[in-house]
Amino acid sequence: MKKLTTTIACLACLCLLSFAYPLKANDTHLQQKEAKNKTDYVYVQVDEDPDYADDGLEGLEKLMRENLKYPKNALSNNVSGSISLDFIIEKDGRISNILVVKDVKGSGLGEEAKRLLSLAKKWKRGVRNGEKVRVNRRLNVVFSLENTNPDIKIKLVIPPLPENLDVVYTLNHNQAEPAKGSKEFEGFLNKNLQYPAGALNKDLEKVVIVNFVVDKEGSLTDIKVLRPGGFGFDEEITRLLALSPKWVSGSINEIPVKSSKSMAFKFTSFKTIEILEPLKR
Repeated sequence: MKKLTTTIACLACLCLLSFAYPLKANDTHLQQKEAKNKTDYVYVQVDEDPDYADDGLEGLEKLMRENLKYPKNALSNNVSGSISLDFIIEKDGRISNILVVKDVKGSGLGEEAKRLLSLAKKWKRGVRNGEKVRVNRRLNVVFSLENTNPDIKIKLVIPPLPENLDVVYTLNHNQAEPAKGSKEFEGFLNKNLQYPAGALNKDLEKVVIVNFVVDKEGSLTDIKVLRPGGFGFDEEITRLLALSPKWVSGSINEIPVKSSKSMAFKFTSFKTIEILEPLKR
């Protein structure tokens, strides 16, 4: 019963191990800090997407069209164009951090788009793992002047990946995984297991929780023991993961990315390894 309790406790611990999005690849202090401030995380991938509370995107476009004040300079010079705004939908349904990321220089269209979006006061919250979370979204706004009649059209999208940034993502969907599945990977671990000498003559069952990075090519790097098991188990699982065949890398918008992964491994009294990760299949 004691061993079962220990295993359940370790699994519960694993479920709480989630890091911020995105993280600098070499900033372990930031990982530790953000683990204590989970409420500040901003996600792009969620289980339930946020939406404007009053008739969704159609209602938002109607709100913006009805309140549109086409900039005088743009109107007099017949200037139209596409604007992009990044913003955050907060856990209480408000929006914040509106940022113009694409503008038509000198037109005033960016500021007008920002003003119009700020009128959208209430949103349906994004949900991840059953909890309301902060979500980052991008609104593409197209201003047009057909027959001098100002109009506006919008599209809500997931922001594209940052360019030229070596970041590590924690993914909710399209996570990195062993190329041949968890069962085959467990077989690889047991085939290559060198049971620690210090534990050979002991009837032990220990769980080791490990975090590592799967890079864009599927290699495992930055292997760190988060919850040690002692008796040489920490060193052995680190060695085995370093030997691992390449994984299928995680992806966002079908683009491979570096991603963080946490897993729990149980060293059993039968001198084997079991994967206790919740997503095992």
